[in-house]
Formats: sequence, structure tokens, C-alpha cells
Amino acid sequence: METELNRNTQNTLDFRRYLQSELVRRTKVNPKYSLRAFARSLGIQPNFLSKILLGQRSVTHATIIRLGLKLGLTPTEIDGFAQKAAQMKSTTAVLVPSYQTLMIDHYHVISDWYHFAMLELATVQNFIPKPQWIARVLGVTVTEVHAAIERLVRLDFLEIKENGKWIILDKGNSTTIGSELTSSALRKMQKQILTQALVALEEVPIEKRDQTSMTMAIDSSLIPEAKLRITRFRRELSSFLENGKKKDQVYQLALSLFPLTQIEDKKGANKK
Repeated sequence: METELNRNTQNTLDFRRYLQSELVRRTKVNPKYSLRAFARSLGIQPNFLSKILLGQRSVTHATIIRLGLKLGLTPTEIDGFAQKAAQMKSTTAVLVPSYQTLMIDHYHVISDWYHFAMLELATVQNFIPKPQWIARVLGVTVTEVHAAIERLVRLDFLEIKENGKWIILDKGNSTTIGSELTSSALRKMQKQILTQALVALEEVPIEKRDQTSMTMAIDSSLIPEAKLRITRFRRELSSFLENGKKKDQVYQLALSLFPLTQIEDKKGANKK
């Protein structure tokens, strides 16, 4: 599904955001990968690439061809980006993101944990609305932060004032991405959260975390009621913690309830 979304990105995003997406992808594969390394692979100066990614410099037709070839894009894909750039240059109207663009944005917001973490971080005392600070605090790259900020703004989760102040909006754009993509995005996010839980187990002092488990023989017909109780517990705990006197950290609550056995019932069907 993620591969399919990357292909769709080439068809729906402008070339600047495609470069941004590609850099994020590479840094996820290799956390040590940098903007400087990306610029070197494209045969351009890091400062020039940085200005393109930040929207401070327009992308010419010649640049799209040159960098597109370096990225291994097909002539059709390069031509598509060139045509989109020409359309954006020729119109004076406000550009409205397409449904496909919003769909991809929603997928990334749901699937990559740091989007909602950034919104929560903005409510913490001493928050600094600078990508470098946010990246350092969350342990992600500056490129990921820039891309996430743009998505959150496009989807109306976030508004940034001229003075740089962040305004967290009540809810984002109502566009949905469909049940199949939502399920895929949620699975991806849960994998990321489980990975973070493993890191916390090794690196976070015990007094700052709680990671326990319980093994039990149960009546599996009670699972629906158990899920409802877990939902109520999550909401009650969230309300309790968020109503504290001060907000100084962003925490993640992850609960797992799952079967360890696959015992067949009398009809031969597996009990889940």
C-alpha cells in the first residue's frame, strides 16, 4: 500500500513536495541520511536544495528535467511535473489541493506518529515553534517536521500566524481516505508506536514510564465488553493527565490485548 501511495504522490504533488517526500523516505531508510547527501546525489548545492524544499525558490522546467533524471523518473513523470509547474505559474488563483493530495496527506497524518505529537507539543509550556527545535525534541528529522507542518496546515489542523505563532484548530479537513487506507495507516502507526515502546523500555528510566503485562485464561466472548472498558479507561486517563496544572511533556499511551493461543472450538473454527 505504501508503494502505491508513493506512485500516486508522483502524480498528485508538485515537484517540490515530491522532493520533500523523497528526502523523508530516504531518511526513514537511513536515519543518518541528510539533506547534504540528498543534494550531492542530485548534483546541486545543499543551500539551493534547501530553498526549493522550503518554497523559497521556484523550480524551473530545466531543473525538473535535470533532477527528475537524477531521481530515475520516467519521461512521462517528468513531463507531468513540468506541466503542473507551468499550470501553477500561469494561474493567479489560490491553489486548492486536489482530493488525491488531501487523501495522501490524511494517510501520512494518521500513519506517522509525529504529526499528532507535534500538535500536542504545541500545547506544552516553553514550546518553540521552530522546526529544528521540534525535530530535536521529538527525535525526527527537520525534513520530516517541515513536511508534517505543511500537511497539518493544508488539512486545517494547524494555522501559523505571521508572527510564527501556532494556532491548533479544533479539527482538520473532513476529507476521508476510505476504510482500507485508514486501516493501513493505523497499522503503520501502531508498528511505529510499538517500536518506540521497545526503545523506551531500554532507554527511559522506570520512574518515567509504566510498561507491564498480564497473561490470563479468559472467556473470549467477553472481549467486546473488554474493548469498551479499555476505551473508557483511555479516555478517563487522558482527561486526568491533560487536566494537570502544567503540560511539560508529550506522552504516548499504548495498550495491547491479544490472544496468545489459537484453540479451535467444537465447530472447528479458531477462537480469536
